[in-house]
Amino acid sequence: MIYEFRSYQVEPENVPEFERRFGQAYPDRDAFSPLAGFWHTTDGPCSEVVHVWPYRDLAERTRLRALAAQHPNWPPATGSFVNRMMVELVLPFDFVQGPQPGSPGPFYEIRYDYFKVCELRAAGEAWSRAIQERSLTEPLVVAGRLEFGQSNGIVQIWARPQAGAGPMEGSNPTGAHDGPAPTSTVTKQLAPAAFSPLQ
Repeated sequence: MIYEFRSYQVEPENVPEFERRFGQAYPDRDAFSPLAGFWHTTDGPCSEVVHVWPYRDLAERTRLRALAAQHPNWPPATGSFVNRMMVELVLPFDFVQGPQPGSPGPFYEIRYDYFKVCELRAAGEAWSRAIQERSLTEPLVVAGRLEFGQSNGIVQIWARPQAGAGPMEGSNPTGAHDGPAPTSTVTKQLAPAAFSPLQ
């Protein structure tokens, strides 16, 4: 299993229309493969929309995206709103079951932790253990190693019942004290779109 993370930087005033157009076209895209979740950021000076798509592997991703692109209603007419786009592929940790439609939120946090390249193996092992332990008491959406994009990192999405940062704060917040600390961290607070399978 792989997850494609697509992040689009959009001017704040255009986020509602972006979501409306995407949501209107999404049922046609869903016929090819389901969306795991769709959110917009609620913090920071520039708004982003983030959507996550699960695929069995790269070959399935290529095939399904090509099929969907032949549909007259896909992709949605949102390109004029996008100032910057980032596409990342994530290899989930072994224990990640994968997001199921439901309402574990309504608030979400996405966290990127970046490590020195020479420490990636140790970070992956230690942080995956700590994230798995935390997932026993908090709803984990997805967590894994960044494979493409800025690939020297680990990404996590957590659901939470109230807004604000959770226990992930700090230089080594997962409790992975036997592993390396990140060289940098990016954290974003997210809210789901009305059509997102995860609410």
